[in-house]
Amino acid sequence: MQAPHGLENKPLSPKKMAQQIIFICERELEIDQAHQKVSELLFSQLNGGRQDYFQALLYTLLEEEESQPYAAHAFASLFSQESLRPELGDFWQDLLQMMIRGHRSGDLPSYRHQDSGKVFSAYAFSLGETLIQMGRLGAHYYDFVSDCYTHLIRAEAEIEKKRREAAAKPHGRDGTKKEAPANPKSLYDDVADYISERAIFRARTLNPNNPNEFIQLLSDRLRSTRRYVIQDLINKDSVNKKKQMEKALKERQASAEELVFGGQPFLEGLRLFKEAKLYNGRFMEAEKRRVTLQLLPLVIAVPLIGFGLMEVWELNYWLMGLAGVVGIGGRFVFTPKFFSRFYPKDITSPLEEQVSLIAAVFKKCAADQLASFLRRQVKEIGDAQELNLIPDYVTYILSVIPRKKDLLLTKAELRQTLDQLAPHIARRRRDLYGQPR
Repeated sequence: MQAPHGLENKPLSPKKMAQQIIFICERELEIDQAHQKVSELLFSQLNGGRQDYFQALLYTLLEEEESQPYAAHAFASLFSQESLRPELGDFWQDLLQMMIRGHRSGDLPSYRHQDSGKVFSAYAFSLGETLIQMGRLGAHYYDFVSDCYTHLIRAEAEIEKKRREAAAKPHGRDGTKKEAPANPKSLYDDVADYISERAIFRARTLNPNNPNEFIQLLSDRLRSTRRYVIQDLINKDSVNKKKQMEKALKERQASAEELVFGGQPFLEGLRLFKEAKLYNGRFMEAEKRRVTLQLLPLVIAVPLIGFGLMEVWELNYWLMGLAGVVGIGGRFVFTPKFFSRFYPKDITSPLEEQVSLIAAVFKKCAADQLASFLRRQVKEIGDAQELNLIPDYVTYILSVIPRKKDLLLTKAELRQTLDQLAPHIARRRRDLYGQPR
């Protein structure tokens, strides 16, 4: 892009640039030609680190009522020539970024509205007044206004998002904390409030005409644009969060290999779980036999000794002594240690080993994965008692997982999964007993 003749390497002050813009717009009869030369002037003078001068340029043009329309022409020239000069798109976006940075840092004195006394940032005043002047030029500039305001909202939303992410991260080694912006109010809100304030008509004569009616229309248009863009940002953010959650959930879920290899520990653990359920009953049966063997010699010895002492039976003292030794000795012979070979084997250790293997898989299972896994295992089970114990066994596995918050499965989903599994268990039980369906 070429600058006007004689301005290629000569930086101009904001006041000189304002004079050049006014001169170009007054000299050119065609507005497109004027915009082309103004955009060339701005690009040559402000591109490459001099974007801060654009704020001073707008202030200079907005100082006098006669020069205010030229601020609109200066800004509109960048939009109108963007289709012919693609680099102008990045250029006006850089200018908006400069305004956002200045607004957030508060590097310029605030502007106080003359009639209401309300305070706005210097950048909100210059940008808002420029947009008003663009609306004053004609309705065909409204698309430029909407494009500018839309990009402003999206740019500030992105900056604020990065700031929140940085604030959420741990502080550095020096313990420093990210500082909040000096101006907590966003620039797009401040611009909309300024334009809304300018739209208020304070009549000082009896003339009923409202010269600010177009500003009210512009304010309504910008507020509608703001609602639409913010809702679009919220929707996109929700979609992105949903995708990230689904991706994180998928990464946490058990893989197909884990589900396949988890089948054997599940079946082996179920068999041991059934044995553990029967352990108490078998232990009590063995204990009853042991106690009976302890008491039986004593029950026999006591009557023999009694009848011998009463001379009912002719028993010498040696036989009665032998009967007493046998009766008392049974208590010392049939001890739990001696009878340990007849007790059922404790399978707690192998059961915990199998449960720990399958618990690692269940911890990563979602509801649909667990339901599919259990349906496959039901088809492999050939014992009706094991089929009946599946709900208790699954509940037991999930109960031994230490950190419940890491589970992908809620209690409601577990209950629903087990309820849906009941018909499959009943069908498998009928198959085992050979009953018709």
